[in-house]
Amino acid sequence: MFFKQAVLKRMLKAAYKGAGLTVGHDAGNEEGGPEGYYISSGWWIIWFLADTMPKEAKAAVIELCGDLPGPGEVFKATKDMGNQYEIEQKEVYNLPAAFKKCDCRFNVTKLLGQQGDKVIRFIQEDGSTRHVTAISEIFMNLIDPAAVDYDNGEYEPFGPVALCPTSPFMYWGNNQCYLMAGVRTAEEGEEADFWKFLEGTEIL
Repeated sequence: MFFKQAVLKRMLKAAYKGAGLTVGHDAGNEEGGPEGYYISSGWWIIWFLADTMPKEAKAAVIELCGDLPGPGEVFKATKDMGNQYEIEQKEVYNLPAAFKKCDCRFNVTKLLGQQGDKVIRFIQEDGSTRHVTAISEIFMNLIDPAAVDYDNGEYEPFGPVALCPTSPFMYWGNNQCYLMAGVRTAEEGEEADFWKFLEGTEIL
């Protein structure tokens, strides 16, 4: 996986202690859709190919939830409520399919900002619109090319990409795992004006 283990565990625990951690097992389909596990907080989703999901990632989920779901199963785990099984919504969590549709590339800039207690990273569309948006800096801390398992055939991750310049989600992926992250939105007034101003130049 291209995720830093310590950051991944921190994100899982935060979701589990907060609004809940959704964990599902996509059994794949006859059209060649891969089998995989997905975990989500509601504003991010991480998807692992079932055969190559690292044991460290499995252990982090089991530590909180007690088990992994069976094929076609999905549950939401919260600290005070335990595991509540839900109806599977494959299209929502099918990151491999969504990633394939993304043809809008973004560049990660060196520019940081602050929204409340959150540090955010500005990213800019690599095209004619130069649209500027931002993501939580925790995703930049999560993504770690040094964690890629090259020895077992894992590729370097590609991203961020999106369906369109104004998409509410950014994606990263390779041949074994995927990440979807919700973007931040500018607050009205001076912040929105500043974000719009940034689109007039190429941010480094």
